[in-house]
Amino acid sequence: MKTLFLDFDEDKIITSLPERLPLFPLDNVVFFPSTILPLHIFEERYKQMVQDSSDSHNLICMTLLNSEMGQEDSESLANTGCIGRIINNEESDDGKKNIILYGLKRIEIKKVLYDKPYREVEIKIIETSNSDNSEAFKKRIMDLTNKWNLLLDGYTDDYKIKIENSSTLSKITDSLSSSMVAKASDRQLLLEEFDEKIRAEKIIEVLESRIEILSGKIETPDSNSTLIN
Repeated sequence: MKTLFLDFDEDKIITSLPERLPLFPLDNVVFFPSTILPLHIFEERYKQMVQDSSDSHNLICMTLLNSEMGQEDSESLANTGCIGRIINNEESDDGKKNIILYGLKRIEIKKVLYDKPYREVEIKIIETSNSDNSEAFKKRIMDLTNKWNLLLDGYTDDYKIKIENSSTLSKITDSLSSSMVAKASDRQLLLEEFDEKIRAEKIIEVLESRIEILSGKIETPDSNSTLIN
């Protein structure tokens, strides 16, 4: 079992950020706060990025790359991303690196710098607004996830959703945005939504739609059935 190094002071990290941070843009990857992102690093420039980060602050910024724009420049990068901390770092025999990032905060990319083999950025931390009805939204989402899990009972546990009762609404919506929203462009819109209430409403819509689709595809097994249809 991997040991993930989660014993750090997030507030202290955020209040003492260096002026420049490494940026790792990826096509189809949208990174959210309070989620975990495993990355397989094989390009030389990004192996150097991981080494430099590990030797200093253990921080890497992620943002969505629009590969359809062709040339990789600042115009192909989403302006909103997420800063993550390296919580696991392993190197294979061939020099490739496998790291795991833990998402800290949404960020706005203010400036992209090209002084090193990889990009660096100057950023601004984005603070999101909390809903006045966060507990009601949280209860609705948990009721829907329970319904989703019940539909899967007797079929597979792989796609069941686990939510900790102690999790905040923001953590829940970000986690479900990362895991349940298929299109990268839709995930990016949720990352760019700074109003917790609107994010919760959109996640509720996703869950309701998924449950409706799943209800029509799965035949609920009777008490004597052991088959997956």
